[in-house]
Amino acid sequence: MVLQPQKYLDKVSCQPVDLLQIETFKAAESQRIIAITVEKIRQSLDLEYIFQTTTQEIRQLFNSDRVVLYRFNPDWSGTLVSESLAQGWLPLIQQQMHQPELVENVSDCSLKNLSIPPIVDTYLQDTQGGRFSQNETYRVCHDVYSAGFSKCYLQILEQCQARAYVITAIYQSQQLWGLLAVYQNDEPRKWQTDEVYILSQIASQLGVALQQAELLKQTRNQKEELAATLKELQQAQAQLIQNEKMVSLGHLVAGVAHEINNPVSFIYGNLKLADEYTQNLFSLLDLYQKHYPQSVKAVEEFADLIELDFLRSDLPKLFKSMIVGAERIRDIVLSLRTFSRLDEAEIKAVDIHEGIDSTIMLIQSRLKPTDQHLQIEVIKEYGNLPLVECYAGQLNQVFLNILVNAIDALQDSALKGRWTTKKYNKIDNPRIYIRTQFLAPDQVTIRIADNGLGIPEDALKQVFNPFFTTKPVGQGTGMGLAISYQIITQRHGGSLECISQQGVGAEFIIRIPLIQQRQILNI
Repeated sequence: MVLQPQKYLDKVSCQPVDLLQIETFKAAESQRIIAITVEKIRQSLDLEYIFQTTTQEIRQLFNSDRVVLYRFNPDWSGTLVSESLAQGWLPLIQQQMHQPELVENVSDCSLKNLSIPPIVDTYLQDTQGGRFSQNETYRVCHDVYSAGFSKCYLQILEQCQARAYVITAIYQSQQLWGLLAVYQNDEPRKWQTDEVYILSQIASQLGVALQQAELLKQTRNQKEELAATLKELQQAQAQLIQNEKMVSLGHLVAGVAHEINNPVSFIYGNLKLADEYTQNLFSLLDLYQKHYPQSVKAVEEFADLIELDFLRSDLPKLFKSMIVGAERIRDIVLSLRTFSRLDEAEIKAVDIHEGIDSTIMLIQSRLKPTDQHLQIEVIKEYGNLPLVECYAGQLNQVFLNILVNAIDALQDSALKGRWTTKKYNKIDNPRIYIRTQFLAPDQVTIRIADNGLGIPEDALKQVFNPFFTTKPVGQGTGMGLAISYQIITQRHGGSLECISQQGVGAEFIIRIPLIQQRQILNI
């Protein structure tokens, strides 16, 4: 049990020992009391815990009615940060909140410089801490009615129910941090020298604890800032790499498209001529047969060898299929050029549907059936859209990222038995739905949905976070959707959201304005 300072003095005064022994014992007991109290204060570096522990321990130690901690602000105003109160007394913190008149300027009552926070808040602010900022470490008042205070100041003390008090300064790194005050409310109190010493020492150790807590807080803040900076750098690095990949892909696609386009155009154009020449040769052959119906045996034998009749019927079909194939190659080349959009780095009004179709063309091979999953059907429900101002190449990148994720989700759902077990609805096949809609007066919506197993709720909350991925290591960077979100929200001033239902599928909803605002895009 900790001995109360006043009880301790009464006890030692009755013992028949010499003065030196009394002083030695008093000093040792004071140090023990200080050590015990400081040990409790330093059990944590949390400021709220330190404040509460300090006021509670000191009030119990001094058996007082009230203990408060008052903190100065940079402008020398201040506030109570903690208070420990015996039963039956009004809390000053609540009084200060509900009675603004308590913090009005009381400079007429402040000539004695004996302050009771927060009552003389304006005085402490006007004098930048009063005498406490001038190296005065404590103030003692045994009885407010015999201290010679002015009438108005006594009224303030009465409102605070104060009869006697000790106030000591708290310094943090040699700077006045605040005040620690102990109050006796019910009667006068003769404050002992040991009590003032103990309170001053506790205030000194409290300043050290506050400094340590402040350093810890700064360290934590710096750690958080460094972690945030590192995350931003990692995100920026990954985004740069991803952007470089897309730029390189765009250049590669454009280069391949250009290299393929020239010979394909040559082939396509010559196929029609070759078909025409062939038809002319067949016409000439017919003319020979008409005018020279009696052919020689060698000609007839060769005609049978090459199956002339079959050749005449099949060769036009062969040319037709070759022309269809060449047209298909031309369409693919056009889709590659549309997807890359290297000639449209700036904002431009484009047909959104062309961008979607070109992106689907690029991933066509992944839609085909394999031994592990069924064919993925793409259902397009296009609305009547006007031309939309956008960065076409970047918007196509968003379409590609979302469509690839949809394909991955469907293939993963197939591996989990989405279309082969009774647990799920097997009526439908793997599908991707693409719906576009014009929302008057100035917004376009693109919805891309799949009928897979959906995204788990915990993953749905992080789907646009950089580096977040549910794919195995090496199969995803976690940046595709994060970059897509940035392209839509920052580059186009729109929105991108994802909704999902377990066992039903997921849907990504893109909304962008029809006409871009240049001030949004200048980022």
